[in-house]
Amino acid sequence: MVNNVAGVIKGKDSTKAVVVSAHFDHIGYKDGKIIRGALDNASGVSALIKIAHTLKEKSKEKSFDADIIFCAFNGEETGLRGSNAFVSQINGIYYSMYNINIDCIGSKEEGKLALKNISKVSNKLYDALKASFKKNNIDFSDKAAFGSSDHTRFENARVPNAYIAQENIEKSIHRPTDTPDILDYGKIDKIANALSDFIVQNNGVIFMN
Repeated sequence: MVNNVAGVIKGKDSTKAVVVSAHFDHIGYKDGKIIRGALDNASGVSALIKIAHTLKEKSKEKSFDADIIFCAFNGEETGLRGSNAFVSQINGIYYSMYNINIDCIGSKEEGKLALKNISKVSNKLYDALKASFKKNNIDFSDKAAFGSSDHTRFENARVPNAYIAQENIEKSIHRPTDTPDILDYGKIDKIANALSDFIVQNNGVIFMN
């Protein structure tokens, strides 16, 4: 299996970190048909790349107070294997950190972002994200996102985490119809920009409950 792919923008204080993540693997074939995984999760990976580019340019103007880590996880579809390995390795290196995990955004047919907080350690992070999304005109609902994703491994380690996913994704994922034409690229770009703005505006903040 291919390893995770990670990069970091070093901050002033490398005891703190923001981890932005998305998984790049998919199930491949189902019932003899190829499942391309445009929504799940090329959409999240594209947002991850956009955020990394934006924040790298921002860091040239002024260093961030904490490290910004970008991680494309492998093995999400086979039991969160990539994020499990990552959290196991990184936990203890940083005094404090939080995770923003992007998985299934930008579908034309599905609804708003599903931002109901079901985490036991992320109240402050969700409250701040919702305030930032309102400022950036990102629609969201108080509905729990479908399924589990790599943020779960951070939750188990009691690291504040947010799951950025759309409503009703169960209608589209793991199907042969999960192809690039179902995506609204402007919507993905808007969410990526809003998340970049959130990280910039909350520079150095660690959202411990």
